[in-house]
Amino acid sequence: MEETAPWWMAGGLAAFWIVRETWGAVLSRKKERTETDANIDLLTGLVSRVKSLEEAQAAMTSQLHEEVRLRMTAEEEAHRLRLRVITLESAMRGIGAVIPEDPKR
Repeated sequence: MEETAPWWMAGGLAAFWIVRETWGAVLSRKKERTETDANIDLLTGLVSRVKSLEEAQAAMTSQLHEEVRLRMTAEEEAHRLRLRVITLESAMRGIGAVIPEDPKR
């Protein structure tokens, strides 16, 4: 009996090793491609989410600017009315009218 393995067993082992490495490379490539596709889908979703958040922020900023503008306009109008009331009270006092003081002022 020989001390070494027969040639066909060595050839079979080599062929098995080549098939195993090739199959592993193919599966690895599929896995990497699947992961790449998943990453692209993830990035696409994140980009759309960021765009929607930016649009929402722009709308909110626009709304805030409009509210500030309206508030400033209202405060200016209230100031003008207060000055008008003071002027009218002064004119009425000038002709002798008695005007009670407003406790809220």
